[in-house]
Amino acid sequence: MTLAGFAHDHPYRSSAGFLLVLIIVVLAVGLISERFLMGSLVQIAVVDLLLAITGIFLLSRLGWWGKAGYTTGIRLSHVPLFILPVAVGLVSVGQGIRVTAPLVILAFAALTLLVGFAEETFFRGLILTSLLPTGTIRAVALSSFFFAAPHLLNVIGGTWDPAFTIVDSIAAFGLGVTFAAIRLRTGSIWPLVGIHALFDFTSLVALGGVEVPAQSSQILLGSVVIGIVFVLYGLFLLRNKWNTGTPAAHT
Repeated sequence: MTLAGFAHDHPYRSSAGFLLVLIIVVLAVGLISERFLMGSLVQIAVVDLLLAITGIFLLSRLGWWGKAGYTTGIRLSHVPLFILPVAVGLVSVGQGIRVTAPLVILAFAALTLLVGFAEETFFRGLILTSLLPTGTIRAVALSSFFFAAPHLLNVIGGTWDPAFTIVDSIAAFGLGVTFAAIRLRTGSIWPLVGIHALFDFTSLVALGGVEVPAQSSQILLGSVVIGIVFVLYGLFLLRNKWNTGTPAAHT
């Protein structure tokens, strides 16, 4: 049986397999990082470079470049769909930035574009596409859960505050719902690569790095609210596509 045939016949197993590949890469690079004392940013770069290469390989073997949304452009009518996530993505810089050096900003931009491509390829490309035959809402919900779960790994090694890690995972689930909805509404994954990169870029320049210390209760509550808003927004975008067994048609 071909890889494409297995993915078609076993959507749950294939989606779980894609997630397992991602987790193995993250954990393996983490172990190597401890041995060779990689910095956090270098570790992220290595992880997402490997994920990008793996994602390209899998999409090519499956023949899913079109299904994953990489061959579809963006129409002007789609632009209003991006306003809410872009606005939220800019919130991080509302209270100023800690990074002003041009070369560092350029490096952050390159890194976050790599992260956006790698993660969107896996979550809204491979995983969401493999789950669509099970029904639109089920595919969106499960792919969003798969997107949120690995965020819990950020607590390993003390990189993120545990409380923030939990609420960020809730926000990530909501963002996953919105991203999946945009992917299905537009038929294109490209805007998600850009918006995903925007979220990570603004966080990096606002924090000055990837470490997240303990946050105030207002920030923690705000992250939960953002997650809920994104769930509702995603469901609103999918209001005409609720079904139980067929993929959503592009509009």
